[in-house]
Order: sequence, then structure tokens, then C-alpha cells
Amino acid sequence: MSDLSGDLVSSLKRFGLILVVLIVAAVSLVILFDQVVVAQAKLQASVAEAGKIIIVLFFGLITLAFIRRSKPLITTHVGARPAAVFQFLMMLIVGVVLLFSVLDIFQVPANTLLVGGGVISIILGLVVSTFVGNILSGTLVFIMNPFQEGDSVMVNNVPGKVIEVTAMVTRIRTDVGGQLVIPNSAVVQGSVVVTKIPAYPSLSEAGRLPYRIGDRVYTTYVPGEGVVRELTPLYTKILMDSGRELTFLNTSVFMGSVAVAKVSPKSD
Repeated sequence: MSDLSGDLVSSLKRFGLILVVLIVAAVSLVILFDQVVVAQAKLQASVAEAGKIIIVLFFGLITLAFIRRSKPLITTHVGARPAAVFQFLMMLIVGVVLLFSVLDIFQVPANTLLVGGGVISIILGLVVSTFVGNILSGTLVFIMNPFQEGDSVMVNNVPGKVIEVTAMVTRIRTDVGGQLVIPNSAVVQGSVVVTKIPAYPSLSEAGRLPYRIGDRVYTTYVPGEGVVRELTPLYTKILMDSGRELTFLNTSVFMGSVAVAKVSPKSD
């Protein structure tokens, strides 16, 4: 335990040191640009401001990329969900710093924003934006939803595995080989249903179904015949004669919303 705590503290120290170096480098470069380039070349105010903004945004993007890449290292110490929350908070802080840095370049005093209600207007504008909406949804996904990276899930009746959960989106690799990038807002709003598949020790629940793997069946899910290729306690996968592969929840069969009947082999 002490070794893990020591590794975590050491990693956080390196993380903080790199952030400090990036911040100092950005501030130093802005000052150097202002004192040397602008003064020597006698650039117009608009050009000088554009140059400073480019420097700030450049280092801001580098910082965000560093925070994003540091998540796997933090995950090894604290777990996937705390690491994702930490990443979200750090990215939010960097975003706020970038915002006020750009406003400072335009010579908009922070106290003017606070006193004049500018911050309230900015916050309201951000809250209604898709970006902040997805970030807030991501926070709810971290806190409320039971799935995390590595879990097997069903996405609207399609089986897959969660490969990444960020502040903005959840990435899932489906069993059919594709990858889904789902906005967290869609998960929170319920337009995309992600259900964690528990690790069942046996197929006792699936044993209630009137078919087995290899059986030829007829289904009303997509009317037609096919062969049962996979059967778990949660879902059934059927390869239709048309070549299409169907996956549906077993509960839909129990409740009668999907009818599946075993087809007897033809007698010679």
C-alpha cells in the first residue's frame, strides 16, 4: 500500500511539474513576444494581440493533450473512474484559464467581468452550449452509471465493450467489429441505452429459452429463419438466412415483444 501511495504521489508531482513548466513557458513566451518582437517590429495592436492569442492557445492545446495522455498513468493508481473525473476537472480548469488569458490579452479586466455581470453571461452561454452540456453529462455518467472502461455492455441491444469514458463521449467497441462514439448527453438523456452485462457463472437464465445454440429458429424481431449462433443469460445472437446477424435481449422474448420459435428439421 505504501509503495502504491508513493508511486501516486510521485506521479502527481511529475504531473504538476510538467504543468508548471508549460505555464511558465507560455507566460515567458508571451512576455518575450511582447517585449522583443512587438517592440522591435512595432507591430499593430491587432497583430500583437493575435500573436499572443496564438501562443496561449498553442500551449493550451499542448496542456490539454498532456492531461488527456496522462489518464492511463493515473488510472493505474486510482482506477478508471476517479482518473476520468480528475481529467475532467483539470481540463475544465485549463479551459477557464485559457478563457481569462484571452480576455486579458484583449485588456478586459477580470473585475469588470465580475462586477458587470460578464461572468454570469459567459457561464449562461457556456451552459447552453453543446460542449459544456456534454461535459456536465460526462460527470453524471461518471457518478451515476454502473459501467466503466473494460466492461461488457449492451448498446441499444448491440453487445460490445467499453474502451474509453471521457468527459465528452463514451467509446464502445461492438462485437461485430465496429466502434461507437456516443455523446455522454445521449446516455444521460436516455436516447442511447447502455446496459452493463454482469459476469454470469452459468447459463441458467438462458436455459428458460425455448432454443439452444445451433438450433434453427424463426423470429419476428426481423421476420425470417436463421440459426442461433450465441446464447448468453442476457442476449441471443441469430445468423439469419439472409446473412444478417440479429442480437436482442432475452427479456424481450420472456415479455413476448419478440417471438422466437424453434423450427423442426424437414423430414426426408
